[in-house]
Parts: sequence; structure tokens; C-alpha cells
Amino acid sequence: MAFTLHLPIGLARAARLLRAVGIAPLAAAACDAALAELPQAVRTRPDPLAQLRAIDEGRSASTWSSLPSGSGCTSGVRTLSGHALLLAESSEARQDTQPGLFSLVEPRHRLQLDATGQWGCVSGQLAVQRQIDAHGDYWSWDGSALSWRIDEHWRIGAGRIARHWGPGWDGSLILGAAARPLPSVSLDATSGSLAQSSVWWWLGEVELSAFFGELEDERGDYARPYLMGMRLVVRPWPGLELGASRTATWGGEGRDNSWKAFWTAVAGRDNQDGSPDQQPGNQLGGFDARWDLSPWLQGLALYGQMIGDDEAANLPSKYMVLAGLDWRHRQGLAFAEWTDSTAKLAGVAYNHHIYTDGYRYEGRPLGHWADGDSKLWSAGGLLHDLFGGQALAVLRYGSLNASGANPSWPNARLSSASLQWRKVFEREFALTLALDHMRLSAAQPADAQDSWRDTQVRVQLDAWLH
Repeated sequence: MAFTLHLPIGLARAARLLRAVGIAPLAAAACDAALAELPQAVRTRPDPLAQLRAIDEGRSASTWSSLPSGSGCTSGVRTLSGHALLLAESSEARQDTQPGLFSLVEPRHRLQLDATGQWGCVSGQLAVQRQIDAHGDYWSWDGSALSWRIDEHWRIGAGRIARHWGPGWDGSLILGAAARPLPSVSLDATSGSLAQSSVWWWLGEVELSAFFGELEDERGDYARPYLMGMRLVVRPWPGLELGASRTATWGGEGRDNSWKAFWTAVAGRDNQDGSPDQQPGNQLGGFDARWDLSPWLQGLALYGQMIGDDEAANLPSKYMVLAGLDWRHRQGLAFAEWTDSTAKLAGVAYNHHIYTDGYRYEGRPLGHWADGDSKLWSAGGLLHDLFGGQALAVLRYGSLNASGANPSWPNARLSSASLQWRKVFEREFALTLALDHMRLSAAQPADAQDSWRDTQVRVQLDAWLH
């Protein structure tokens, strides 16, 4: 149970009174939005409703991390809050990698206890989870981190930081939340509006994110290789967002970990020599965009992402592609998204001849949750108000692992559906109900053991201590 100090009038009562007297409908809606927003908690995947709220407010939602923003902090701020999560489901997990980012629950977490504190512009998060997968239960500290908001433009952080890079609602081709957060240090910068600049006005607004982390010890190729990444987003005018992202895996036990190897990886000179010993590692890079068409078609936006798994002429090549559209309205959101992670050649996507475990962390893909050689559709939506709570629905259909080269999924056809509903009670307790169905149909009759279906009923309880 959570204990908190209540104001004389709660947000829900305020919204009802504003409507009753007919004053300021927008203010009443703002009260509802504030009530729907979840209180502070440590998260390891973006919340779709929070992403939608950011877009509606004219902010970027394509670069997400689990660090607290710390924006607007002052030296006198002292806060401390706690959060507990309990998730129960009807049967044990059959699949380590769960389908889709578009969800109100994190199906791997059975229990989470976390605390978030802020001292001036320094923020800390400590989280402990009990997780489950097809191999059993284990304890983790995913999302635990420290961050310092240096000023309104700069922030640094360190810890097990989760990230999502790209405009997709149901996944990212370069950095998503399918894998556990890896230990890393990070730097985030934002320019704010450059409209008054005599030189850089044409960029509008610029955001930069960079990190340097280390992968796991127990790998089949090289222990503890490094993973680093950088993302740049420009918003030249309202409604248009352009992004460029790049990640690189290099070094590790038994590999060259020198500064020379580091700068070779930064410079992107991976394919200059045929000898694996002379190549620093593996890189992915590409571009994404989101274009809001509301001036012409109210609420409609187009978005896409192209990530190359190889390099040619100093540019990404062998692209994986994600494309979609969404429609935002007063009641919520609807979207449709297409993903093709085949990278033109079978067995190329997220695999590498040096790092034979591929672009994965602890066996799960660092990029899109469907891993390589997959083609699928996702279509879903959000409702702000359904029976006093928020609702989510999503359908997924397509082929997974057509080449049989990725370890996350069998070579099979996926059909899945999810219905979820969440109710926040006075910002101190939340109930989430989910009905998730997934069916895998083996592509080859000889692989009949890869054909199965699973239906889960999930109940998640959240409580906050302020």
C-alpha cells in the first residue's frame, strides 16, 4: 500500500467540479491527463501513453531512456519516492523474447521494488526485480542508475540504462527494449530552440544522445565486448523530426581494446582489411524520420526507419526497414507499422562473422524484438478513457526468422493479439489487466515442435509511496 499526503481536493474531484460548473473544459481535460500519468517509477521500456503525451505536447518521443529527465531542477529540491510492482500470469513463459514493445506491462517482471530520489539536479534510481524467462527465475537491478542534470542543455548518467531509439511504436531496428538494459555511461544534450540563432536557425532544435557500455561476460565469441552508440535528432520545423543513429560493437577479451581500435571503430573503418584481427568490430547505422501531416490531415503522421547492417562507401548498406503511420485524436491513437529485418541477404541482420553471438545481449536482440530475417505487421491503438481507465489493443502478424539464423525465434509464422486496460487510483495505486494471445506456426512440417499457441491472463498491481 502507498501512503501519501493529499491536497484538500484531488485531481479527479477537480476535473468533475470543473465540468459540473462548465468552466474551462480544457483545464478539466488537463486534470484527467495528469491523473492518467503514472507517478515516478523505474521503467525498462517506454510507456505508450507517455510517448503519446510527449508527441501531443510537441516534444520528441523518438529518443527514450530510463533515466529521469531532471528538467527544471533547482538546488533546493529534495524528493524521495518508492514504488512496488507485482505481476501474476496464468502460466509460465514459453518464449524468452516477448512480442512487441507496444504494451502497458513488462511481462518478464514478476516483482519489482524501486526507489527514486532527487537532490538538487542529481537523481538516483535503485530497482530490484524478480524476472522470469523460459530458463527460470533470477534477480536483477535493471534501470538502477545515477544522473546529473548539469544545466538545461546537458545531462550525464551511469547505470543499467534502458533505451529506445526510433519513431516506431512497436519496435526499433537499432536499439530497443527487447534485451535487458546493459551497464553504461551516457551523455544527453539538447539545444532548445535555435530560432534566434543567426547561424543555426535552420536546424530548429537539436538533440544528441551517446552512450558507452559493456556486454556480458558469458558469450560464445568474446567476453565483455564494448557497445557504444550515438544518436542525433533535428527538428527543423514543428511536425518534422529527422534522426541519425549509429552503434558499434568492438573489443572484448582476446580482442584489441586499445585507443587505436576505439578510434578506428569511431571512424567506421570496419571493412578496410580482410583479416578479422585487423577489424575493430561490428557496426549498425541509419536514419529515421517522423512527419506530422496535421496541417493537411488532422492528427495523421508518417514515420520510418532505415538501418544498415553493413557499410559501403562509408555509408550504411543492406538496410532493414520499418515504416508506419499513426492517427492521433482526442480519444487516443491508432497506428499501423510494417517491419522488414531481412537486410536483403538471409542471415545477415544482427549477425557478424567476428561477434558470432550477434547484436544481442544475454541472448536477446538489442535491436528489434523480432530479431533478424523477419517480416511482420503491427496494428494497434490507445484509448484515454475506457471504463474510467486507459486501454490498449494491438495485433501482430508475419513471418519470423525465415533463414533460421537468429536464436530468438523459430522459423515460424506469428499471430498475436493483446488487450490491456489500466486504471490509476488517485496516483497511489494502479491496476493493469492484460489478455495476451500468441500463436506460432512452423514454416516447415518437419519443425512441428515449433508450432504452439499460448494465451495469458496477466494482472499487474502498482503502488507508490511518496
